Amino acid sequence: MNIKRELVLILDDYHLIQSTEVHGILEYLLEHAPLRLHLVLLTRSDPPFKLARLRVTGQLTEIRMQHLRFTAEEAAEFLKKAAGVQLTEDDAAALIERTEGWVAGLQMAAISLRGREDAAGFIAAFAGSHRFVFDYLLEQVLNRQPQDLREFLLQTSVLERMSAHLCDAVAPTGRPARILLDSIERANLFLVPLDDERTWYRYHHLFADLLRLMLEQTHPGLTDELHRRACNWYESQEMLPEALHHALAAKDMMLAARLVSANVLALVEHAELVPILLRMDAAPYEQRASLPWLEVAHAWSLAYTGQMARAEEALSLSEKHRDELPENEQTRMAGHTNAVRAYMAWALGKQQEAVEYAMEAALFLPAEEHAVRALNMTTLGNALVQYEADPRAMDLLEQAVVLARQARQSHVFMPAATALAFAYLMLGLFRKAHAVCLEAIEVADMYQRRTGQALPAAASAYAELAVILGEWGEIEKSIQVARKGLTLSELWGQTDTTMLCLLALAEGMSLAHDTESSLAVLQRARKIAKNVSPWFVFEVDKLEMRTLLDAGEVARAARLAPDMGARLPAALEARLLIKEIRFDEALALVQRSLPEAMNSPSLEAVRLSVIQALAYYLKNEDAQALSAIKRTLELAEPENQIMTFVRQGPVMEKLLRLALSKSICPAFVRRLLGAFDAQRKPISIPTVESLVEPLSERELEVLQHLNGPLSTPEIAEQLVVSANTVRTHIKSIYGKLGVHGRSAAVWRARELGLLG
Repeated sequence: MNIKRELVLILDDYHLIQSTEVHGILEYLLEHAPLRLHLVLLTRSDPPFKLARLRVTGQLTEIRMQHLRFTAEEAAEFLKKAAGVQLTEDDAAALIERTEGWVAGLQMAAISLRGREDAAGFIAAFAGSHRFVFDYLLEQVLNRQPQDLREFLLQTSVLERMSAHLCDAVAPTGRPARILLDSIERANLFLVPLDDERTWYRYHHLFADLLRLMLEQTHPGLTDELHRRACNWYESQEMLPEALHHALAAKDMMLAARLVSANVLALVEHAELVPILLRMDAAPYEQRASLPWLEVAHAWSLAYTGQMARAEEALSLSEKHRDELPENEQTRMAGHTNAVRAYMAWALGKQQEAVEYAMEAALFLPAEEHAVRALNMTTLGNALVQYEADPRAMDLLEQAVVLARQARQSHVFMPAATALAFAYLMLGLFRKAHAVCLEAIEVADMYQRRTGQALPAAASAYAELAVILGEWGEIEKSIQVARKGLTLSELWGQTDTTMLCLLALAEGMSLAHDTESSLAVLQRARKIAKNVSPWFVFEVDKLEMRTLLDAGEVARAARLAPDMGARLPAALEARLLIKEIRFDEALALVQRSLPEAMNSPSLEAVRLSVIQALAYYLKNEDAQALSAIKRTLELAEPENQIMTFVRQGPVMEKLLRLALSKSICPAFVRRLLGAFDAQRKPISIPTVESLVEPLSERELEVLQHLNGPLSTPEIAEQLVVSANTVRTHIKSIYGKLGVHGRSAAVWRARELGLLG
């Protein structure tokens, strides 16, 4: 057929065609269509044609639901014209969130808004149960589905997100859920894919509202059972926070208590803490009070987020009903409550209490409870080195790491490994600390490769690694690593880990001579510290004093000393005395403190020895200075302790040049002098770690949307491109960032400063 001008054939409501003969005729027409013939089908579901081939050959243009969705601005304009209502920007955004830009939903909202004065109140309450929305979705969508598909839609409506395997467990219909989900998606039944692989989905908000309402009307009491099934499936997949969510939604406190009692620590340490707390708080007080294990988990969460008073209340509540448990469970719970209290005492700086509670917990915890025993032993080790090096901590923490490995849980291994690294640092064993940090980070990387998600508990490993790199003079790298840790800690929400990362970052900034940035980070740390623990405040004071001494602001540093009292480390106090030109007093303090510090290797011993050598040199007692610096260099060289010398400034450089002229530790001294030379050059503090291949402008736009709730089709709508184009950009982003999933991409982007 030779058509001389453009011809458009439009077929409306094509979804009503059921005849395979008609479908065959249309498909034949497509395969043999004249050049100027254009076929337009308006349909609610995909026709049974070979659409994939048409896409590949460029013969198909698709306008789908995501392309027809209104933006907030378009919705506001539509409602102004249709209902005479002028919406605020916030109201328009809220309405778009509820309707997801669905024009029929907006039309029903417009009808209802006519003559109303409280537009904001209406929008806040607008849901699938609204009579216009309810009638439309019921008549035009739900009632038109086959019985088995309608049942599937109703039963899966309890799920906030769903996969085929989850749906099979929650709503078995005799047909594979994969086939049903594909059918629902092809029929455009308000199903939103959440990933490019079509593994996870959710329902449109208004459609989900309708389904849940109809589920209650048609199957009273079934909702709780469906939540139980979802809980059991999530537990079998070790997705414990999701399992707890469904247990609580089922109002089955016994199920929640069983889940928590078996996985109490994993629940707290495996996920972001704020959502866990919200789920716990959502449970009625009377029910929580009668389920002591739920309160133990509640206490762990509260303690980790720095809410110590509330954590103690939760523990007290759990103990009121502990006697109702079997005897072996009472003993196990006593171990847990003492372990929580040990952690709280350590975080509050109550060293002796922490030791006592941890030792008490060890008596009650069963041998097979590897995870909590490892954490409790970690707390005990941390307490022993809280204020000064203690060799006993090393043995304890090495045992904790062994237990953590036996637990085979990445989030348990992290605190044990990084506590061991910290103990090694306190003992001046930088190379051992470095090896432990690298092992911990490798474990975290393996977890990320396996799950596609970052492991927030790895934040402390990055913090300790940053401290090591800073001492070794690798300052730029130290700052980058500290920022990685801080990004992870903010995802998790655990207070002491965030503090650790902030202190590591402030230390790196100080070594880079960026005093202003260092003090700004410390100010942020101080705000957290004041709300949690005097010990945290002490740690901030200590680092701020060191930063001010690095910057030569002696008077400001001196004002911090009285607040620290007897806890002020002797090396830091002696350094202040040197800066105040009180050399004799500094020497006297060092000579009182050094013999005890030298009983075993420690970072403090090296710091005291450095100050002693410096004081002798400033007093022009070169022989004693050279003797002291020789001993100090011999202590520091095996562990490559560089910045302890360099941060003492030009006078130390002169002393080291004198030592070099006497052939004292020449190789190490040359390395130290090289570090002094490097300090005279501007140190680059990159705000963003450079990528091998930078993201394009469009990829950066897509990345911003990945850091939000929108699915790939919804992102495509926002950017006015096809979903396939967005998928191509996402694949490129993953490759450039070196990640394998959306959450990992967002974490990596935050770490690089790409998300602001």
